[in-house]
Amino acid sequence: MNAMIEQKILPMPKAAVPLSESSERAAISCLLQNFTCLDAMSWPEDLFFYEKHRIILRAIRELHEARVSTDFFAVQSLLDRQGLLDDAGGAQELIDLSTVMPTGDPGTAAWHRGYLMDARRYRTALSAVRKAEEGFLRQEGDIAGLAQVLTETAAMQDTQRAGLKDIIKNLTIEMEKTEPTECFGTGLGELDRTAQLKRGELLTVAAPTSGGKSIMLIQMALHALRAGKRVAVFSLEMPATQVVGRILSAMCGFNIGVLKYVNRADTKNEHMIKFTAATTELAHYALEVESTLTEWEQIDGAVRELVAKDKADIVIVDYVQLVHLRALGSNETREQHVSELTKRLKSLAIHLNVAVVTASQLNDDNPPKLRESRAIGHHSDHVWFIGHGEGSWLTVVKNREGERGGAFPILMHGAISQFVPRDERETQTTNKK
Repeated sequence: MNAMIEQKILPMPKAAVPLSESSERAAISCLLQNFTCLDAMSWPEDLFFYEKHRIILRAIRELHEARVSTDFFAVQSLLDRQGLLDDAGGAQELIDLSTVMPTGDPGTAAWHRGYLMDARRYRTALSAVRKAEEGFLRQEGDIAGLAQVLTETAAMQDTQRAGLKDIIKNLTIEMEKTEPTECFGTGLGELDRTAQLKRGELLTVAAPTSGGKSIMLIQMALHALRAGKRVAVFSLEMPATQVVGRILSAMCGFNIGVLKYVNRADTKNEHMIKFTAATTELAHYALEVESTLTEWEQIDGAVRELVAKDKADIVIVDYVQLVHLRALGSNETREQHVSELTKRLKSLAIHLNVAVVTASQLNDDNPPKLRESRAIGHHSDHVWFIGHGEGSWLTVVKNREGERGGAFPILMHGAISQFVPRDERETQTTNKK
């Protein structure tokens, strides 16, 4: 009896490949009857699962681009000359396909194209899952990488080619908008007017060791909070308590470390009054601080969770060289590692529609360069260098949609994690004297 039961146990078949055969045939039928459907919408080859349909699509496109007589017989003749007629299913297959739909109007083609796009999304997602499966079984897979592929796949839209008139129209609409563009700044007026960080963009702040990278990131976090934005800080260099402490120091205008020597019960003490007011203010802000995550996969998952819960408009990662990317093998160079991390930060900004700010160290070259990877600058939309010598300067090295090369004189007040314009600070000092 056991033997009989064993004979009935069959292995589970693999899931069928997602496709829409009827829509593939209908779409090809429309294209065979009306080549102008190619102009009305885009038809990438991977919309079609069957190679024979891809062969026919290439023939239709070749004839249309060459402005040759566009009819069924022209397609058959071209495939016959190329020796691909049999691969396309033969003459009878072309005849059958041309009669699937009674007409080849673009509306019908677009309707079936929608089904093809859905099938392609599922094929892409399934391929990514199967590719990652083996690594997952060994607990070595790139979870964040798979999540990114699935997010990008889910976001695939039925994008159609916009004509020049449509592009100009959209640009005009953007220019006529009266409401100000949402930007994430620093509180340094002239800098904020020159270099405007927006959603979907990546800013890298670079400085030498102890040159003010974290100070600028904390300043941007506080500025965003006071503007009503939701801020997520991922610190790999200092614990969460220290991050919050630096923010409070900036809010109070003094290093809160001095409170160790103050009688906390003295409610009339000026420092205690300011500290109490600052903590009350900060408690009402939408701030998330995480300092226990060091791997990109963890950070990526946490950011996606925060965005899904509407808890992040701007994401700050301090700093890129300290993030570990488990997905890369031991054979990868440090430069490749940092390059891939920066690329993923940029991708995160685009697909989650958040602003992302990170920091990078500068080397000791003259002029200084981004340490370990020039690709940091390539992938970033904005790059700022902070330098020190006879005074301190912030230089806008890259500004995707604005002027670059501008140098802004600044003063770094490390005790309260704050930069101020140098002229302004010197005026303050003179007035105190």
